[in-house]
Amino acid sequence: MDNATPNGRRLLLTAGLAGGLTVLAGAGAASAATPGKPDVPGRPATERRNKEAVRHAFARQNAGGDIYDILHDQVEWTIVNGRTYTSKAEFLAQGSAPIMDRLASTLVMTIREMWADGDTVIIRFSGDSTAVDGVDYHNEYCWIWQLRGGQVVRCHAFLDMVAVRELIDRIDLP
Repeated sequence: MDNATPNGRRLLLTAGLAGGLTVLAGAGAASAATPGKPDVPGRPATERRNKEAVRHAFARQNAGGDIYDILHDQVEWTIVNGRTYTSKAEFLAQGSAPIMDRLASTLVMTIREMWADGDTVIIRFSGDSTAVDGVDYHNEYCWIWQLRGGQVVRCHAFLDMVAVRELIDRIDLP
């Protein structure tokens, strides 16, 4: 199998992520013997609440609202192989706006897979929209969110930066 193709890389990344999560899930099951992962009775309830908050944020986005309402004002948002933003305002202005301002329609975010481990939720999803120049925009994302009190306080965002760069280079903003 040629793993150098985009589909091959995507398959390996997905398989690697899933395999790593399987290991994490197994470690979670044996958490009594794992330092830092106590078998807390409320843990499954916390994971359910966090996953529901994520589903609600994605549904709000897909209905034309703003997924970023779930962000804490002092969120730390890291775009892997990019930069880190240290507040919601900074991320929205400098991280999100360069993409969203070039889209003519809502970025529809379709959750492909979601996992929870305590206060961490991992969401693998696709994003589709039409850019202001009429060309379709598609990207694949994996966000690792740490939630506290129903708000995202930390994110590590993986995405196709080539697709972002093509969008930004193709469309000049006034």
